[in-house]
Amino acid sequence: MEKLKQRFTPDNRDKIREDAQHFVRVHKPQHILFVIFRHALLIGLCFVILYPVLYMISNAFKPTDQYYDPSVIWIPRNLTLENFSIVLKIIDLGSMLWDTLLAAIIPALISTVTCMLVAYGLSRFNFRGRGLLFALVVLTIVVPQQTISASLYLEYRFFDPLWLFSLINRIPGVNVEVNLIGTPWVTILPAILGVGLRSGLYIFIYRQFFLSLPRELEEAASIDGCNAYSTFLRVVVPTTKNIVLTVVLLSVVWNWNDYYTPSTFLGSKMEVVATTLASFQERLANMHNLGLNIDVNTSQTQIQAICLLSIIPLVILYVLLQKNFSESIESSGLTGM
Repeated sequence: MEKLKQRFTPDNRDKIREDAQHFVRVHKPQHILFVIFRHALLIGLCFVILYPVLYMISNAFKPTDQYYDPSVIWIPRNLTLENFSIVLKIIDLGSMLWDTLLAAIIPALISTVTCMLVAYGLSRFNFRGRGLLFALVVLTIVVPQQTISASLYLEYRFFDPLWLFSLINRIPGVNVEVNLIGTPWVTILPAILGVGLRSGLYIFIYRQFFLSLPRELEEAASIDGCNAYSTFLRVVVPTTKNIVLTVVLLSVVWNWNDYYTPSTFLGSKMEVVATTLASFQERLANMHNLGLNIDVNTSQTQIQAICLLSIIPLVILYVLLQKNFSESIESSGLTGM
């Protein structure tokens, strides 16, 4: 107390007042109010975004009997792993991750490569119909996938590339029929052809990046004797680290979270993360019908537990690629996404 009295002597008070007046003159009140408003807005947005995540984490480790307890809001009285134990009893985690790898992760990585090749061709080579082709690529971003799902289903159910199998079946005694429904080829094949999930957007991102590269790099490689393929592999690809990591992140996340394609073309033969989440509550009810001690009316803690398990790989991936993701979004000109 004595130190505070000594600090706020009349002379010190005058100096503090002068410093405050100088601070107000340098930092105008309008600027100070804008800074306060900006921070308040960012804090509010962070709360809105993080609230579902905090809610999920809190309830995933909360005992079931405390979920409807009004005295327990955020922090449980005691933490438990019972919810995760129940989840692992209901789902086959290994099989789900393997199916997700085949039907989501591998197509995502393939799309990263094929879309890069398509975008490089559209940005660097002049050929007839290039503008129309790019317009069709942009159109795939606008047109929803549901509009072509019926035709795609028929194509996968009676798969016949270039009517090859129809010609073979004309041979007496030969009947070749290929059904891709329920196999990972329904997601891998479009990725190979550059028309996978959100491929139009990936091509657009790559194209924006390639247009920003100076052509002098490729001209110098051409003078040194490199053809188009060597130039692409030795000169262009090494400069695409950040943009490739961004497309990988976007592609993996969207394929990981995609429910429509697996539920339509894979059915019950393969269970990825999205379809498993959608059917989890029904499985809880079935386990209750079998006599296990699981109350579906208070199963929200188990649902939050499986949701937390499903996002952990994506969170780890984003944390690892966050810096590259931010840099490449700026360089690609998609800062308004």
